[in-house]
Formats: sequence, structure tokens, C-alpha cells
Amino acid sequence: MLHVVSLEDYSMAHAHTHADTAYLQAKRHAYQLVTTHKWADAARGLSQLSGDHRFEANDWLSLAIANVHAGALPAATDAARRAVAHDPRHLRALQVLTISLLEQNRWHEAAAVFEQQSDNAEAQASFDFLVNQGTTMWHLKRHHEALDAFLKAMAIDVADASLHFRLGLVLKDMKDYNAAAESFLTTLALQPSRLSARLMAIHMRQYACDWRDFDASCTAALEAIQELRHRDADAAEGATFALLGVPHPPALFRMVAEQAANFHSGQIQPLPPQTRARDASGRIRIGYLSCDFHNHATAQLFVEALEHRNTRDFEVTLYSYGKDDNTPMQHRVRRACDQFVDMRTMDTRTMAQRIHADGIDVLVELKGHTQDSRLSVLAYRPAPVQVSFLGFPATTGMRCIDYFIGDAVTTPLSHAAHYTECIAQMPHCYQPNDSQRTRPAPSDRLQWGLPKHALVLGCFNQSFKLTPDTFGAWMHILQAVPNAMLWLLHDNPQATANLRLEAKRHGVDPDRLIFAPKASVSDHLARLPLADLMLDNWPCNAHTTASDALWMGVPLATVIGETFASRVAASLLTTVGLDELVFANASEYEAGVISLLQQPERLQGMRARLERERSTSPLFDGARFANDLESLYRRMVERSRAGLAPEVLAAAG
Repeated sequence: MLHVVSLEDYSMAHAHTHADTAYLQAKRHAYQLVTTHKWADAARGLSQLSGDHRFEANDWLSLAIANVHAGALPAATDAARRAVAHDPRHLRALQVLTISLLEQNRWHEAAAVFEQQSDNAEAQASFDFLVNQGTTMWHLKRHHEALDAFLKAMAIDVADASLHFRLGLVLKDMKDYNAAAESFLTTLALQPSRLSARLMAIHMRQYACDWRDFDASCTAALEAIQELRHRDADAAEGATFALLGVPHPPALFRMVAEQAANFHSGQIQPLPPQTRARDASGRIRIGYLSCDFHNHATAQLFVEALEHRNTRDFEVTLYSYGKDDNTPMQHRVRRACDQFVDMRTMDTRTMAQRIHADGIDVLVELKGHTQDSRLSVLAYRPAPVQVSFLGFPATTGMRCIDYFIGDAVTTPLSHAAHYTECIAQMPHCYQPNDSQRTRPAPSDRLQWGLPKHALVLGCFNQSFKLTPDTFGAWMHILQAVPNAMLWLLHDNPQATANLRLEAKRHGVDPDRLIFAPKASVSDHLARLPLADLMLDNWPCNAHTTASDALWMGVPLATVIGETFASRVAASLLTTVGLDELVFANASEYEAGVISLLQQPERLQGMRARLERERSTSPLFDGARFANDLESLYRRMVERSRAGLAPEVLAAAG
């Protein structure tokens, strides 16, 4: 995640001596409040003077700065615009204006300001101005412009570690994973304590399936985590998601998550207790917070459960800060709630205040430590019960989040120490699914370049989830089953080339690896039945891609681990009655898959079982899932209203 450059301690303007005494005294008093950092009072005092014709550009700038520090960002933006109107080239005013816009996530407006200053020599020579410009363009996915701004800033200060980190994030989004890894390694060289840079370098090489020194790099990262406890919060910022794909003990993940949580919480003071009266009909108010209420995997999984919500007992509000893609999925999600609140251009405090004012009983956060998350909203404690669910497969480390929703497989009660939240178990799999989604007829093997009579083993996960251990197990399977082919997703050219080299290194003909292009949801689902068996990876399992396979009647083999992310496929398989495909380790996985491929009738029996389970299994029953989830919310609210602290909630019998 990128962060704007902090406000400088700009010098304040002085009042003109020729003004009348009352105005002079009021202005002098306001500036005394500024110099003593009594920001809210200073903003009020300056605002009262702003209607006078003697209120100048520097006065508007001082008012803008006071409002920024007082947390009144919209007012800060208005004041900064007035300062810029007085002097369109005023660098300090431009910086305050763009910072206030960035803090409110008003990226398009900020971009317009930067574009208007392309010929402003002073601005284009300002490191801070260029960094914020690059930040803005990155958020708008204008990657080449972001890259250009960061490179200009680098010409001013090449030794700034955070700038190299920002550059790495841009290169990652441009899918230049090798260059991104180098940027993160440069960050690490400049700031050796920055764990996030160390993990992101590994993460980028995982995307490229470049496993040089993989074990040594992972060992060094785990050792760095052990030393993290007393370091600054920003050392772990951005590290949590990258750690999911690295073999690690859960206790270390919790340490990283807690450190990152400190970064998100900062010095935020919780809001006072809610004062809005409870719903007259007794309905429990549920709020969901996410930027994924459009054509995204989260929406695709969760939409049917929302549609089956109990409207008599629950009122559902979606708090969205994501894009408007105008897709059928987005329209379907928006119809499946009582209120939809667009929060794209709100800062996190304003978001929290709105949720707080709405009297939400349970606020459910659906992003966790993923890109574009606004976890800071929950640090304000806008709701009496706060929950992490679905979007992030691990603890958030946020003490302000009360519960983490899982199930008996992904979150056994014996794993409670892995979470800062209290475990709340669903009676079946924690993952919702949509039984109304398309189930197209299978496509043809020839269409996807697959041999007609070969055994096809598929895996369509992103390349960062692959590890040398996983790939090594697959190569052993191919060596034991000569007519088997491995069908993978063409995630990026670097990964495809490296995987072919790895196959050759294992003594397997690279032509036995077939790479499928990315496809539409319908086309992807139609091709899944062409695989005889799906192979899962670890330590970060297939999640949505696993349930996609099961929905289309294709069995999946997995290895279960100690982390949530390494137990998701096991939960899905257990729910559809295929727990025999859950293996304890790589050796058992290899042997089990090889044995299954040698028993085609057994494999066909599993496919037949999945055909039956589609209409009867809890995994594909949105109404049942909604009822189970709401029962869990009731238990949370009952404890909260009784004045009881959150506690572990075991699955209801």
C-alpha cells in the first residue's frame, strides 16, 4: 500500500499592520492557535476571518493546514483550492491541496492538479510533489505515469528506501516481477529492517516462479520476523499478504499481522459509544465493508447468501469504496441489500463516522490485509461488534476486531492462539457459494490444446502460490504416470518460462506442461471438466478456484497444513464428502494421487459423487449458509448487548 508524504511544518503568514485593530487582533489570536497546534480552534478562528478581502493566499494555506490537522479534510481541500486560486504556482498550497485529496481517496481530482502543474518547474523539482503524483497515478492504475513520476523523484533522491518500495509496487502491477523484485531488494539494502521489502522480493520471485535461493530467502525472512517485535510498525506494513505463500509457523504470522495492525491503527482514538436507538422492529443492523462489491471473486461467492438474508430480523448495509463496473454481478449485489453506501471519496475517519451514525450492530470487514483495504476504519470502533470474514485467510492482528469467521476445519478451536480475534465457527464450510451461477456444458479438449486420451492434471491458481515443494511433488507424479499432463494457468511469461525449465531440471519433458490462457468465468468453468483431477498447492491453497472445480464436478487433491490458508481446500472437500483427498504431507499426497490415477473407476465415482452433492451439499446452499451466518451474528450481538466480552464461538450443533 502506498502512503502520501506527510505535511511539512510550513511557516505561517503574518497579518498586515495596516488592517483595523479588531481584524488584526482576531488574526493574531488565530495564528497563536496555529503555532501552539490547537488546530481545531485555529481553523475556526481563521475561517471566521476568511470572508474579509484582506484574507490572502497564505491565510488560506494556513486555514487548509489547520483543517488537515484537525481532521476536517473536505474543508482543508476547499481552503487549499482558494490558496491555489490566489497563486496557481504556489508549491506549498499545491502540496497541501493534493495531500488533502489523497487522504480522501479523491484520486481523479488529485490527478487533475498534478496534470495542470506539468510545466511548473518548481513542482517538478520537488521530491514530495513527485512522490505524491506517482502515488496518485498508481492508485488510478496509470502505471506508466506513476513510473515516470517515481523515476523523476529518484533522480532527486536515489537513496530513499520508501521510493524504491513504491516503484516495486508499480512494477508488480505492470507484471514485471523480476524488476519489481530488484526494487524491493534495493529497499532492503537501504533499510535492512524493512521486513515488507524482504517478503515482497520473495513474493515477486514466486510470481515469476524464480525459486533461486528460495529456502534460504524464506529462512532469512522467518529469522527477521523473530526480530520484528520491537521495531517500527512500518517495517511489517505490506508484508502480511506476501507471507501467505511462504512456509511459516502460524505464531510468526500473527506477529507480523499485529505489527501491521499497529501501522493501520496508529494513534487513532475510538469513537464514543453509539447513541442511535436500536431498530424499532428489533432488526440487527449488519454492515459489510469492502471494495469488492462488483464483478470480483468475493461478490461472486457471497451474493446468494446476501440474497437469502432474513429481512425480517436483519437489515444489511453495504459500505463500498470500490469501482463501479456496471456489471450484472454488481447490480445483483446491490439489489441484495437494504442500503448501499458509496464511500469511494471518503477518508477513513469519515467512513467510520458514517457507519457509527448508522447504528450498525455488526461491522463485517471483507478485505483484511489485501490491496486497497481500509482496515483503519475499524480502528475507530464504529460498531460494537466487528468481524473479519472471507477476504483474508489469516488473522488481521487488529485488536479492535472481535471475531474471525471460519469453521471446524479451517479454524479448529485448538488454533485459537493463532488469532487476535476470537474464532467464530460456521457449522459447515466458512466459504459461501452461489448455486445460481452458470454451469456451462464442458468444452472440447482440442479447443484448449489438450491431448484427447491423456490424463490431465489441472491447477489454475496464481503463480505466486506455487513453491518448489509443490512443483516437485507434481513432477514426481508425472514421472510415475507417463500418460499424465500438467495443465496450468499462463499467469505471466516469466512464470511459464521458468516452470518449463524446472520441469526439465526434474527430468520431465517440458511439453508435458500445457498452459491455459486466462478466460471469462463462463469459459473457465466450461474447461474445468476437461481435467481428470485438480491438484492443489500449499502452503496457500486454492480457494475460489477449488470451489469452482468442485462445482463443475472435478475432484481436487490437497495437503492440509497448520495455517488457515493451507486448510481451505480441506474444508471444501470435507463439506462435499471427499475428505479422502485431504493428505497430511507431500509424500502421502504423491502416493494418493498416483494411486487414484491408476484406478479410473474410483476417480469416476468421485465425479459422480460431486454431481449428487451439487444439489444437496451445504457448500452450494446459499439459503442454508445465510441462516447459519445470521445465527452466528445473533450470538455475537447477544453477548455484546449483555455487556459480555467476545469469546470463542464453537460451531452450533
